[in-house]
Amino acid sequence: MSHQWNFNHGHRRAAYAGVGVLAVLATAVLGSRVMPGNDTAGNAVVGHSVPSLSAHAEAGHKVAAKVYRKPPPISAEDRERLQEEMNEEEDGVVKGHIVPVHHPQVLNRGAVSPGSVQNAATTIVRDSAIPASGIKGGTGYESFVQEPSTDAFKTHIFQTGNWYATRSLNNGATWSYLDPFTLFGSGFCCDQVTRFDKLTQKQFWLLQYDDHLVVANASSAGATGFTNWCYYEFDATSFGLPAGTALDYNDMLTTNSFITISTNFFGSTSGSAMARFPKAAMSSCAGFDYNYFSRTDSFTFKLAQGSSDTVYFGSNWGQANGSSFRLYWWPENSGSYGYVDASIASYAFYTRNSGQNCGSTDGVVTNWCQFADSRVLGAYRHGGVIGFSFNAKQDGAHPFPYTRVVWFRESDKAYLGSGDLWGSWGAIQFMTFAPNATSRIGGVFAWGGGTGGADYYPGAATYATTVTSIATDPNYFLWGEGNTCTYGGLYRWGDYLTVRGSKNNTTRWIGSAFAMKGGNCGSGSAFPEPHNIVFS
Repeated sequence: MSHQWNFNHGHRRAAYAGVGVLAVLATAVLGSRVMPGNDTAGNAVVGHSVPSLSAHAEAGHKVAAKVYRKPPPISAEDRERLQEEMNEEEDGVVKGHIVPVHHPQVLNRGAVSPGSVQNAATTIVRDSAIPASGIKGGTGYESFVQEPSTDAFKTHIFQTGNWYATRSLNNGATWSYLDPFTLFGSGFCCDQVTRFDKLTQKQFWLLQYDDHLVVANASSAGATGFTNWCYYEFDATSFGLPAGTALDYNDMLTTNSFITISTNFFGSTSGSAMARFPKAAMSSCAGFDYNYFSRTDSFTFKLAQGSSDTVYFGSNWGQANGSSFRLYWWPENSGSYGYVDASIASYAFYTRNSGQNCGSTDGVVTNWCQFADSRVLGAYRHGGVIGFSFNAKQDGAHPFPYTRVVWFRESDKAYLGSGDLWGSWGAIQFMTFAPNATSRIGGVFAWGGGTGGADYYPGAATYATTVTSIATDPNYFLWGEGNTCTYGGLYRWGDYLTVRGSKNNTTRWIGSAFAMKGGNCGSGSAFPEPHNIVFS
């Protein structure tokens, strides 16, 4: 569940004071030094190097998960609290400043329409719907804002969403459930991210609670896969932030030696924070030292999948919103991270309810991206290129909201250019992607809208392309059957999807998506149907 930049969360909850609170041991004062370089035109690229801070985490806690045939029901108290979270009003000040779009241009041809006959760039190898028999009725078991996340190894799959966690031990044929509301203590809220680490053979799971985060890991192997967990708790003070600061909209990445997480924070100060934890210690449930930092001049760090000995991440929110991008990197062998600011092709940056419209021109499909914004949503590192994606508002060259992709060269951090995934027939939003072992980048995105009486309720599509190009022939594999809900009076589809490079077949990807089934939100038969897919 995301929150718009820099609003006051001070009314929410006090800081977590449970077992194993981490002692923060500052070892450096934040500052920067310049690292010069050159871009492709020979112009100076000025980078900055900033030291991180360090802290210590005590040994983790071990717990065995109960597995349910159907999702355990949410209590009335928890459901009311979760709905209140979803409907929170925001009244803050946007960081950075939104710049006007200069000479809007189409950076590539538009994507073919969902209704056209086509040879899609991707093939769906497996499409498993999380069983409707367990979730039909919607809010009793899950949110209409799904935020699904998944990963797998061999035939064992783990998927999370708002507000459930599910596993399959037979490649998606059947599913059983864990209870995030009780497994790691009380106060579970919403955002979850999961990924499998092949080196440690552990499934890692990041969960958001009212006043802290949990990072857990378990083996996926055998008949008891995903049941024996070790978990760690981190609150705002774990990242050097004032007690009571709220954390939200989290991401997680595994690299050679570390688990890296990012989070947005809101309180007396607001911004984004990041921490990296040693995988070996976490997977053995031991204590460890870790590094972290926070910034108030960037909002939402998106971690680049495919990072190995250096974590790459980026933000498009905090400077000249709509014409700039900040690329970050953090080598595993260094306590300091670097960043460089780049001017990019301008686009229409949008914030919540700021004029974006993903609905159909006849009004049948409602404005499903009304609650969204232009924060970075996807990131990858592959073939010497680092790419990022984010939503952009409709403009004179794009009749519907679309996805902008920007590329940087890894060797010298030079900006290489931009591309657009857009449609004349509807909106393309919430793009996320990951590399595989070939030269292709695979992605999942949401689509919907319509013109001339063709109405497309929000659905999902897969996508694949090379490292610096835009493919215009997606596979529109999942079609919606109704409109989304409103939260705080605004139509809200969701905040993110996930896709991972397959650990089983390196030419494939595994991803998560969802669509409304059974009609419009609010009707008795309507429910959000999550899917787990493999595509190539």
